[in-house]
Amino acid sequence: MNADSVLALMYHGLSGDTPAPVVADAHYTLPTPQFAAHLDALIARGIRPGCATDTLVHGRADVIITFDDGDISNFAEAWPILRRRGLRADFFVNPARVGQPGYCSWAQLREMHAGGMSIQSHGMTHRYFTRLTPQALRDELVQSRERIADHLGTPVDWLAPPGGRCPPRLGELAREVGYAGVLGSAPGIIRRATANDVVVLPRVAVTANTPAEAVCRWALGGNSALRGLRWRYRILHTAKRLMGDRGYERLRSAMLGQAAPVQP
Repeated sequence: MNADSVLALMYHGLSGDTPAPVVADAHYTLPTPQFAAHLDALIARGIRPGCATDTLVHGRADVIITFDDGDISNFAEAWPILRRRGLRADFFVNPARVGQPGYCSWAQLREMHAGGMSIQSHGMTHRYFTRLTPQALRDELVQSRERIADHLGTPVDWLAPPGGRCPPRLGELAREVGYAGVLGSAPGIIRRATANDVVVLPRVAVTANTPAEAVCRWALGGNSALRGLRWRYRILHTAKRLMGDRGYERLRSAMLGQAAPVQP
């Protein structure tokens, strides 16, 4: 793996033996053993998983492990696996959802943070940033950062936009209100040398059927290994722009046989 190359992986929920309900989208919910296999396969190849700060600021890791939405399985399933391996990851949460059925509580997030996990911002309410007025967007960024810091007593440095929806100047606004950077959802490889110059850093979504071999191939092969995912993303991004968020969500849900998610 090129020492300058960083792969950021985006997980959501894990399905394991816990009786707690998983609210994450089934398309992005992995069996718990599969997530463990991803980590073990990376480690076996000498690829170091870690959180964004460990990777981009301190250079102690090669692959960024992230979880979006704060699903209860992040606490019940993902955290024990990471802890047993001595690894850290970023968990992007919406303060307005913390403690709701199916989501981590503040007590659980504090326990994770005390155990070395990085708790970061996914916006305040999970509203798509592209639907917000400039002032509402600023409020989402500021309030979520402040609420997490108040509950956990730690700075919040990273932002992940819900649904990967990135309005113009999101990166500039995020840095203006105190974030170190933004992790989006466009597939790609981060270059350590230029990470501070990139407005929104790329991140690869991991789906339910992603094998460990694919994750290792992405990490070792760089952008060439992500070519298919990058083309798919461009096509879907165009569909979102032409159909609008609601139209695209209805189409996606129909194709996957799921109920369309409700967005405020």
